Amino acid sequence: MEPRELRLAVSRLENERRRSLRKEFLQLDIPLGQGQPRLLECLLRTGARNQRELGEECGIDPSTLSRSVDRLVEAGLVTRTQDPVCRRCQKVALTEPGRRAAERVTSRFEKMDAAFRAQLTEEECSQFLDILERLRQTLSEPADLSGE
Repeated sequence: MEPRELRLAVSRLENERRRSLRKEFLQLDIPLGQGQPRLLECLLRTGARNQRELGEECGIDPSTLSRSVDRLVEAGLVTRTQDPVCRRCQKVALTEPGRRAAERVTSRFEKMDAAFRAQLTEEECSQFLDILERLRQTLSEPADLSGE
């Protein structure tokens, strides 16, 4: 196996996943890009959150998160208000149209999860998650990639 094959396989899987979801989310008229569907799903699951918590939960950096929330606010799917607990924080919550969109997003994510799981045994799922976490940790340690 060539060294780059693993990286390319991960990239192809992610591209295909996005392509599949993009088609459906466009039909549902849900804003795309920068994790908006993931944010909707998270808010449905956890309820209103401040932006920092939301970004951490979804794995989205603060600057990208701010732009993503802006797009969802413009689409009327979420509101952004001052967090009463932390005056410097903004709280993000679903609107009623946002709740409906989040339910559709969640349903689509659940279908994709089921399709993935149908291809693997429970043991393979566990092993695959472990492998993916180890690869993620490798990327989060820049010294390992720079050769230093």
